[in-house]
Amino acid sequence: MVTYNGENIFGSAVQFQHVARPRAQQVVAFFGVSGTQVLDGGGRGRSFFIRGVLTAPTLEALNACEARFNDYADGIARILVDNRSRVWRNVVFKGEFVPDSRGPIHTGGGWGLPYRAVFHGLT
Repeated sequence: MVTYNGENIFGSAVQFQHVARPRAQQVVAFFGVSGTQVLDGGGRGRSFFIRGVLTAPTLEALNACEARFNDYADGIARILVDNRSRVWRNVVFKGEFVPDSRGPIHTGGGWGLPYRAVFHGLT
């Protein structure tokens, strides 16, 4: 189960993908000398792309689920646990939450809201 700060804010049918950002480099070339010198500047974190469906029995409860998700857009780095139980420390949610353009979908037992979100790993 995917959690953020120990809480399952992601709902069901969660898809989780992480992509490391390119490492920083300083490339130097000198006039009259063939080639370049490359200095490694270290890692620059990663991005986490998450898709899921928020579910609730009523529209009011669904709106509360979305509001709780967005409560975490406060710039504080927290622990993210992915669907393979890997622990990612220093992860920030900047508020990149995009509900499906179709809006909430009525299911047999309530409401669902497909979404996609982006989280940023600082380390």
